[in-house]
Amino acid sequence: MRKKLLFIMQSLQGGGAERVTLDVIKHLDKSLFEPTILVVNYFGELVSTVPKDIKVIPVLREREKSYFHFFKVIRTVLKAAKQSDLIIGTLEMTPTYLASIVSVLTKKPAIGWVHIDVKQYPKINAPIHRYLTRKLYKRLKVVIAVSDGAKKSFEEMFPNLQVRVKRIYNPIRIEEISHLFLEQHDLEEVNEPIILGIGRLTAAKGFDNLIKAHKYLLDQKIPNQLIILGEGDQRASLETLIAELQVQKSVRLKGFVNNPYKYLRTANVFVLSSRYEGFSLVVAEALAAGIPVVSTNCQSGPAEILEDGKYGLLSPQDDYKALGNRIHETIMSDSEQNKHERILRANDFSLQKIIPEYEYLFRTILEETPS
Repeated sequence: MRKKLLFIMQSLQGGGAERVTLDVIKHLDKSLFEPTILVVNYFGELVSTVPKDIKVIPVLREREKSYFHFFKVIRTVLKAAKQSDLIIGTLEMTPTYLASIVSVLTKKPAIGWVHIDVKQYPKINAPIHRYLTRKLYKRLKVVIAVSDGAKKSFEEMFPNLQVRVKRIYNPIRIEEISHLFLEQHDLEEVNEPIILGIGRLTAAKGFDNLIKAHKYLLDQKIPNQLIILGEGDQRASLETLIAELQVQKSVRLKGFVNNPYKYLRTANVFVLSSRYEGFSLVVAEALAAGIPVVSTNCQSGPAEILEDGKYGLLSPQDDYKALGNRIHETIMSDSEQNKHERILRANDFSLQKIIPEYEYLFRTILEETPS
């Protein structure tokens, strides 16, 4: 008999955590598992990408706050949990809090998922969330961390929390990326090298520093174009910065795109400018596409993927001049051998390698739980 898995998601926005969750769900062995997705706030760019054969339970609309509709949320989650064998909170805080609460009420096992460096993440550092994490995460069977750095951060922040933390890297869709990579893009041909950034337009992603690094290179008489893919609440401030630096002609904020990989094909270098990460899916995806990578040296994530600079240069955080210099160095020194090595490294994060780790964990927990 197939085991029923309930995945609790906050939303279907186009972030890395949401994409990873959907990728795991899509590629689970459906002869063993029957997944259902419960979405607390049903909205986002990924709504249309959910497979039609996966049951989806929407709870609230986009702007509705779960704490104002607490009993509605709990009733809906509890009803779904009673029909499930295993409950997975797919994101820090609310989804995992809910997984823990209904686990206690139904006696069904629950798992949490940590996608970020929690010590650097402002929200989870708020007193209420530190309290709720200490109280509710201890009810979980295990917490999945997406990198060794994310695991270490969680264990250091909650040293007395008696819960097992297991690292499972995020999977990437190498075969699908190779096809999407070849789709036609809408960019005109340019003579200058293209720098590409991808991610939600939030302060954590550090696109302000990437724009400043672009300007720094221009000031050094090093021509380049900067393209940033993604949407978010920092768009207005980034547009203001672009105007202040007078780089409107060489920087493009293209917003959210369904296929970012076709733009990777045009890039001379992909740059991750984040102030903190948990894993960084886009770094692994850029490697899979063979594109040179430069990344800020976050305390978790990118350095693991790049093996401390072996597969892409690392730059100090919040130092746009150093970032610019590493971008220029990468563009000038890349080779076919480097490209081959990047592609081989990306295979360590393939669906074929990573999905069995999730399936084994799910089976193990279910076998350990009395029926």
